[in-house]
Amino acid sequence: MESPRSLLLCLITIGLGTLIEGCDDGWVPYKNNCYWFSRGTDLVFHNAVNTCSDKGSHLIELKNTSEEKWALLQSLIRRYGHVWLGLTDVSREGRYVYSSTGVKPRYLNWHRTEPAGGKGENCAVLVTTQRVWHDYPCTSKMSYVCCVALNSLD
Repeated sequence: MESPRSLLLCLITIGLGTLIEGCDDGWVPYKNNCYWFSRGTDLVFHNAVNTCSDKGSHLIELKNTSEEKWALLQSLIRRYGHVWLGLTDVSREGRYVYSSTGVKPRYLNWHRTEPAGGKGENCAVLVTTQRVWHDYPCTSKMSYVCCVALNSLD
């Protein structure tokens, strides 16, 4: 059983997004971005991409260790095991790019044996228990996080 203090800390952390001006209700601010965390329904990669797009955003693209640590904490609070990242090599095997722009990432945090899936695993996930990235089949159902620049939300 969690202590009341731990529960209060979690509620404050999760609820901060509604207290800080700039992000729409349900979005959580961090630095210059707003993040929306999936609730209850895991999706295959392409459906997660489309859901984020419908929200005017994209799947989370971890650009540095600071953002990754924050996203990891938020994911652990929500008890996510695996989280889709906005990275795929579906267009060209072995060349992971952001699904939103097609640009190759500068920051990577693959597990030492990853990516290793060849043609069967073309989408990247953050494995929260290991704090590293793995490649997975895009048809797997995972939690997901949408991201948008703070000034992009209506």
